[in-house]
Amino acid sequence: MNPPDPSQTNGVPPEHAPVSNPRRRRLLTRGVGTTPLLVTLVSRPVLGQVCTTPSGFVSLPTSVPGAPQTCLGRTPGYWKQDQSFGNWVAPYYPTTVSGQHNATLFKQWFSPSPYGDATFLDVLNLEAGPPNNVARHVVATVLNIARGWLSALTVPQVQGIWQQYMATGGGTIGYYEPTAGVQWYQDSIVAYLLSTMPL
Repeated sequence: MNPPDPSQTNGVPPEHAPVSNPRRRRLLTRGVGTTPLLVTLVSRPVLGQVCTTPSGFVSLPTSVPGAPQTCLGRTPGYWKQDQSFGNWVAPYYPTTVSGQHNATLFKQWFSPSPYGDATFLDVLNLEAGPPNNVARHVVATVLNIARGWLSALTVPQVQGIWQQYMATGGGTIGYYEPTAGVQWYQDSIVAYLLSTMPL
C-alpha cells in the first residue's frame, strides 16, 4: 500500500485528514451533538451462571470464598407448570400416581411447616407474601438440586435455611444467617435463591 500523497491531504497527517467519503461523513455527523451510546451485552456463560454458597454470596463482589459453582436452576414459576413435571426427579413428585407414588408433601422435607398437608406443587402455587415467598423458592431450589441444575447447595443446607428462617419468627421478621453477624430476611433469602436460578 502506498502512503497517502501529502498534497492530497494539505499536509495534514492521514489519520487527521477530513473524511472524503460523503456517506461516511453523513454517518459521522449524525452523532454530533448526541451522547455516544455504548451498548454493553451482559454476558452469561452459555451453559449456566456462576453462583456460590450463601457465605460466598455475602462477600461478593470483593471476594468469593471457595470455588464458584455453575447453576442452571429454574424458578418456582417453571416448576409448577404441567409441562415441567417431566423434569421432577424422584423422590420428589408433583402429583400422586395411584399404585406408584404420592405427591411430595412440604412437611416431609421442611420443618416446621405452616401448610398442613400441602404438597410441593401446592406450595409452588401459593400467593406472594411471607413466608410463602421463601417456601416457594426453597421448594424450587430442592428440585433444582435433584435435577442436577444446582451444585452450590445441598438439600440439608436448603432445609437449614428454612428451619432457621421459621425459628427466628418466619414471616417478615424471620431471618437466616449465612455467616455470623449477617441476617438475611425474606427478601435477601429469595434474592440469593434466585441468583441460583438464571433460567
